[in-house]
Amino acid sequence: MKKITTLGLALGAGLFIGSAAFADEIEFTTLPQPVQATVIRETHIANPTYVTRVVRADDGIYAVTVRETSGEQVVYVNGEGAIVQRPVAPAEGTVITYDQVQQDLPRYQLLEKKGRKEVYFDRQTGQKVKVEREKD
Repeated sequence: MKKITTLGLALGAGLFIGSAAFADEIEFTTLPQPVQATVIRETHIANPTYVTRVVRADDGIYAVTVRETSGEQVVYVNGEGAIVQRPVAPAEGTVITYDQVQQDLPRYQLLEKKGRKEVYFDRQTGQKVKVEREKD
């Protein structure tokens, strides 16, 4: 019986940690109505089940990923429902500051740490970024 309880606790903790890592993701149906309408109009989806991911950036821009027959499409929409340009993302291997990582912890996942050099996975862009910390 003790093994089952321990396994249940470990599984529950794992689910909690996994959900905390994606705290910036939200449900399509909770978006403002103008945003939902724009996504549906622009992507020609029949219903919200075609939306696979919604992420809201700090600047209020929603990145909505929609499943299509040819793959996935990402639509960037502001809170008023207007289509906006894709935000400029750091290039693969871009160097960012440690302060940038600390300001948006859910966005970055530590992959590697060697002394003062760290490599993070940017969950928003899907790319690796480097951080070289100054003296600790």
